Amino acid sequence: MLRLLALLAAALLALLGARRAAARGAWAPLKRWVLGCLLLFHGAWRQRAAGAGPAEPRRPRPLRPDPHALDSVYFTGFAETDKTFVIARLAKRPNGICEMWLFLRVDGVGEFEHPQHPNMMVSDESEEIWSGGGLTIEYIEPQTHWKISFNGLLRKGPYRQQWSEEEGELVPVKFSFHWENFTEVFNFSVDSHPSTFVRAFAQEPWTIEFFQRVKKQREQHFRHEQWGQSVGEIEIENHEKSELSLKGVRSHSYGIRNWSEIYRYVMILARFADGTAAHLTVINMPATTTNLTVGYVFFPDGRKAGIEWSNASLTEMADDGVIKDEYGVSFTAGGKYFDVSATLDKQACPVVYNGLTGSGVFHECIADFRLNGLTQGWGLVEFYYRDEASQLVPNLQLGSKAEGSDLSSWRPVTDGSPP
Repeated sequence: MLRLLALLAAALLALLGARRAAARGAWAPLKRWVLGCLLLFHGAWRQRAAGAGPAEPRRPRPLRPDPHALDSVYFTGFAETDKTFVIARLAKRPNGICEMWLFLRVDGVGEFEHPQHPNMMVSDESEEIWSGGGLTIEYIEPQTHWKISFNGLLRKGPYRQQWSEEEGELVPVKFSFHWENFTEVFNFSVDSHPSTFVRAFAQEPWTIEFFQRVKKQREQHFRHEQWGQSVGEIEIENHEKSELSLKGVRSHSYGIRNWSEIYRYVMILARFADGTAAHLTVINMPATTTNLTVGYVFFPDGRKAGIEWSNASLTEMADDGVIKDEYGVSFTAGGKYFDVSATLDKQACPVVYNGLTGSGVFHECIADFRLNGLTQGWGLVEFYYRDEASQLVPNLQLGSKAEGSDLSSWRPVTDGSPP
């Protein structure tokens, strides 16, 4: 399909002239029409792509021979009766390095984060599972069962917004959760609705090189998600052991991810009381799409549908770096209209630095949601800024505070990006 797009781009360049067709936003209606015609072939293309996709393995994939290769697993879990949540992520990178996120809040006890944060780089502690900084994530059954566990020290909140050499209050914490799916998988390469890409591509300058970049990007990074429930126990020193039941998303991303290619994005992950679950991302990747909206809805009956249209715009969502207390977006999926509002919990908006140089910052903001003004929801809004400045972490110890190996001389291959 992308080869055909490249041929159409060449024809359009010849018809209109390279300067007119390659101008940003030029001939957008015609471009949308051309791309829309290709949707006639989209069903067969999706079937071929679905048939060619490899099954999810029981252990981490071998990393590609690229400095930006990764294999990342990410879990969220939210209680529906109080403010408790857990966010855990491990991403294998080359040279024995992992990206690690770990944030949690136990209602009535407090907020906790890994003492490495806002740094996210730790040593990779296993080839067989995802493991780093005391956090482990294990694949039990294909696309149905996972185990997430931690045993170590966490820093009690409030969450830090910048690096500090002071350790703060470190508390022994131990938890183990078994995650089980209650939706099928949404494969972004196969299940995303093509109309969102049509709109995004139509606004870009069309050149042969543009479609070559799109093709390369499509072939080197893959992602799928599903929703499920985590059940387990957590022990915090000087507090009684608690049993938790949390609902949230599992995201698996692998291939090649060069963070320097992403200027910024906003991602919304929410599950609602009626069983609806939704993902909406608006992303700016200057080389291909400067305003791409992508995502999906899982309906209460289990059906899934890619988002077709949204009014979400990066220019209206903290473009100046100031994250507000409330946001609202609308979108359509599966022939239905959704209006989603988010009220951010400013006491639970932890920060993670992207890599060792301090260039690039993630803001993981917990939020309360409303669907169509009525239905309650739980989840988060994630903001990423590639060029947001942050303090370089000095004398970094990769691993836990107590026993990490000293890799402070290591630097990523590309300035501002993890390897």
